[in-house]
Amino acid sequence: MHKTIGPKKRTGRYIERFPHCDQRILHAPEECEFCDRHPEWQELRMAWSIAFTGWTPDANELPCPADKARGPDHQKWPGNRPAGNDGKTPEPLSS
Repeated sequence: MHKTIGPKKRTGRYIERFPHCDQRILHAPEECEFCDRHPEWQELRMAWSIAFTGWTPDANELPCPADKARGPDHQKWPGNRPAGNDGKTPEPLSS
């Protein structure tokens, strides 16, 4: 017999905003001020063995979803690169 279970109700905690426009991007702790505001997401990436954006995955890690989907192209836009401790978005990459 097949049993259908509906999804549980939300806890009331919503993701208000991702740190970058591409929600697949998440930088390692202390690399980006914006990503550091979401330590629970960084901890989940480590717990799930998913490499951070811009990192080469270890033998037992999955690649970063943004790196796998877009390669280095996502870093061309300054808003997807790590923000410094001053909170400023990096300058565009020169061609």
